[in-house]
Amino acid sequence: MNFRQFAFNNVKRNRRAYSAYFLSSSFAVMIFFAYALFIFHPELAKSDLGDQAKMGMTAAAYVTFVFSFLFVLYSISAFLKIRNKEFGLLTILGAQRKQINKLIFLENILIGFASIVTGILSGLLFAKLFLLYGSNIVETELSFYLPVKAIGLTIAAFSALYIVISFLTLFSIRQKVALELLMGTSKPKKEPKAHILLVLLSILLIVTAYYLLYTNFNTILLALTLGIIGTYLFFTQFSVYVMRLLKKNRSFFWKGTRMLWISEMAYKIKDNARMFFMITIVTAMASVAIGLVQSFDYVGKDSYKEVPFAITFNVTKEYKNWKTDMQKMDQELENSGIKYDKAIAELSEIQLTDDNSVNVTNESSYRQLSKLLGLNASYKLKSGEAIYIAPKSDKRGIQVGQKVSKYQIVERIDKRITSYRPLLVVNDEAFQQIQASSVKEKNLSSGIRSVYYSVPAWSGEKPPLSDSDQVKISKKIEKSVMSEDGYVSTRAGSYIEFKHSTSLLSFICIFIAAVFSLATASFLYFKLYTDLNQDQRIYHMLSKVGLSTSQMRRTGTIQIAMLFFIPLIVAGLEAILSLQILNKDILGHLPLWEMLTPSLISVSGFFVVQFIYFFIVRVLYLKQLDKVMVKSGK
Repeated sequence: MNFRQFAFNNVKRNRRAYSAYFLSSSFAVMIFFAYALFIFHPELAKSDLGDQAKMGMTAAAYVTFVFSFLFVLYSISAFLKIRNKEFGLLTILGAQRKQINKLIFLENILIGFASIVTGILSGLLFAKLFLLYGSNIVETELSFYLPVKAIGLTIAAFSALYIVISFLTLFSIRQKVALELLMGTSKPKKEPKAHILLVLLSILLIVTAYYLLYTNFNTILLALTLGIIGTYLFFTQFSVYVMRLLKKNRSFFWKGTRMLWISEMAYKIKDNARMFFMITIVTAMASVAIGLVQSFDYVGKDSYKEVPFAITFNVTKEYKNWKTDMQKMDQELENSGIKYDKAIAELSEIQLTDDNSVNVTNESSYRQLSKLLGLNASYKLKSGEAIYIAPKSDKRGIQVGQKVSKYQIVERIDKRITSYRPLLVVNDEAFQQIQASSVKEKNLSSGIRSVYYSVPAWSGEKPPLSDSDQVKISKKIEKSVMSEDGYVSTRAGSYIEFKHSTSLLSFICIFIAAVFSLATASFLYFKLYTDLNQDQRIYHMLSKVGLSTSQMRRTGTIQIAMLFFIPLIVAGLEAILSLQILNKDILGHLPLWEMLTPSLISVSGFFVVQFIYFFIVRVLYLKQLDKVMVKSGK
């Protein structure tokens, strides 16, 4: 047997330990390849969303690669730790340091090569499905092609990754002597301790982080830093402290098999604190990302319903050919057999402070728009009076009776009238004075002229499908009028564009989250496998003194469940809290049920996937423990 065969047989013999790592690595390679498949697709550039899709896929590929690097580095380190005893025996038998390093290097390269090949072949197998889904997002037929560049990039990137990590992992073995290697993972562990000040600090940091984020979103970086530190201390200190309290509670601790699993978990939580921390942060971030993207769907639908007019044509007052452009739009609607009404409004702007301004329109324009929308506009404004149109969430908090600039607010309207909000309505004479003042001061243009189209057939109650006549006609109108001095915005076109963008984000986030989820399950599998030999010795001895197989199974199940679900529960709570805060500052105060739904969906998705992993790992783990149970102990 030569050295290469020895390395191959080593991998084959340890296939149970390598299986989860190999599958996770292959899956990461497949996802990276899928992103590269889109990036280099020749038809992508022809799509309106081509540049946006390419940029998003590139960012996702970077995230996948960086996470894969950290995942592989951690995984290999975990394998080397459980194989210390094997390396110690090889050293005693005469193996030189250079030979052990070569063995480790060859094994890493062998697994890396197999992962790359498996990942690319899997990617090619599912390429048609990836491209089919991508075609729906970018609205361009993405046919299957021979992805030479994608294959080349994937091979180059992950080959470099495995080679670099193979060299890095050699340093973890180089500094250890034979006796230390022979001890392996069987070295005695110290009693886990927690400092009460650090326990209190963990809670204080987490609470402070969310308080800062809730009161001032601009402190997000500080809040994120405090939250990460607090989460780390939560697992390294707070969780250990809770286990100590459970051990001190004699009425609870001495009941049934609780003494066994609590004693074991006190050590395992301390040993796995960093892994719990890492899983919690990764899962929380992935859950927030998915929940946020899903929330965008509600935002898009609400925004569509809020837009009062089907078509809006905005031009500067200086643009002279606006009537010609307007006639083009009229003609397009008439040719399509679409009935419509329109109103022309004039808008300007009042500067309240150096960094605060409000849009303003005249009473005549307001009455025309109100008539199209079926609103009552019977009140006649006097000099110095104004109507304030703004959403309920408007941070200015202006109410009836207050003054805006020199105008007394006599009525406040929450309903959207134009695409500009907040909006101040003044009488015609006052509006002319505002325009004249703006031109005189030369800090603003003479204003904006907007043409609003009301199309009864396009009610705006239900968002359209991307292949509907409304969307097709809207896109034609948008393309028919293109000018530096004006632009056309359609309700349907804006909604579909927003929907495609969120679909792209969803596509990216779901696959990245899948990589994260599979990796977290692999982390937990590694830790259980690392402790397997020690756990087998413990349960073998306990079975000799009367521990039954059913008690072993119950104890083992509780420990595995805690390892799998403690970080997931913490991550779920952090994700839901974060999404509620993001709702306030980014999404614009969605109704509670609309925000909770995507929050719960994203967190529940991770729970379901993790439960499947838990069930599989539990079966494999308990099967190994069954082998060492003394038969008479059943």
